[in-house]
Amino acid sequence: MKKTLIALTLATLPVAAMAEVVLYGQIKAGYEVNSTKAGDSDRSPYQNGIVDFGSRLGFKGKEDLGNGLNAMWQVEQKVTVDGKERGCGTRDSFIGLEGGFGKVRAGYLSNYQNSDMQIPDAWEYSSDALGLGKYTRTGVRRAAIRYDSPSFAGFTFTGAYSPSDNNNDSVDSRTTTRPDESRDVYNLGLGYENSGFFGKYAYEYQKNSSGTYNGQVHNLEAGYDANNLFIAGGYQYTRNALQGTHADVGARSQEAVITAGYHFGNVFPKISYAHGWDVKDQSGTKLANTKYDQIVLGADYDFSKRTTAMVSAGWLREGLGEGNGKAKTTAFGVGMKHKF
Repeated sequence: MKKTLIALTLATLPVAAMAEVVLYGQIKAGYEVNSTKAGDSDRSPYQNGIVDFGSRLGFKGKEDLGNGLNAMWQVEQKVTVDGKERGCGTRDSFIGLEGGFGKVRAGYLSNYQNSDMQIPDAWEYSSDALGLGKYTRTGVRRAAIRYDSPSFAGFTFTGAYSPSDNNNDSVDSRTTTRPDESRDVYNLGLGYENSGFFGKYAYEYQKNSSGTYNGQVHNLEAGYDANNLFIAGGYQYTRNALQGTHADVGARSQEAVITAGYHFGNVFPKISYAHGWDVKDQSGTKLANTKYDQIVLGADYDFSKRTTAMVSAGWLREGLGEGNGKAKTTAFGVGMKHKF
């Protein structure tokens, strides 16, 4: 009886009083096998197992504030189907406003590389040998304030600022002590899309990312995605930049990637090639045997607009430094993903 009364009460509320809340997500997992031969050592035993490809679950909503202005929010988190724990709000989670001026958000947000680029990485994977994980490492999330412009004849602009204290684990909130050096991070993005053609550029500036050195990241991507054809290429330059869980301390790196594929009905075969040049130290001296090369090939099969099966094989060869030979990884994977 109580449940019936509650339902009747909710039904009598004005529609405007009901905030829109959307549940969404993706479940992506599969089976991967990989093995590495490092230098002159014997090839490692093949490792295999069930892995998650980045499953997620989110809640989002908005409220019409009138005059074309909306309040907006989102809480998104990593979830898993391989038995590993995940937390809440571990992906883009924010609150903000949107209108004719664009949108402004504050929270845990992707930089432009992570949200709008990485288009050549058209793969689902856990092992970096089965996708362009080495190249896409500059796509990260930080506590930040971000602005996204509306589209102007196909052009868009994005700017984000991440405060110093959000990027330094040594800050003690009880004593308000903090290091003298600022850890501010600034991220800018510019995009253009028209008739299947696209071009995107991102710049990130990281203050004191490597001692007293400031970090920089430049990303450029372009391509075509229409009429069943997909081709996308990218170039990346980093200097003293913290990149996800990696750091090029006092180093400069350059990388390039290209991916091509074609849709034959429900089947989408594709291939990627990535190359990283030998890195350089702060003085510009090349560090021998630090480049890498990578090939990934495979295909997707769409059962529907929301459910896809994938198969891929990859080869990754990376230098281990002067006199240490190379690490050569071979990998194979199959999997499925479902969007809801």
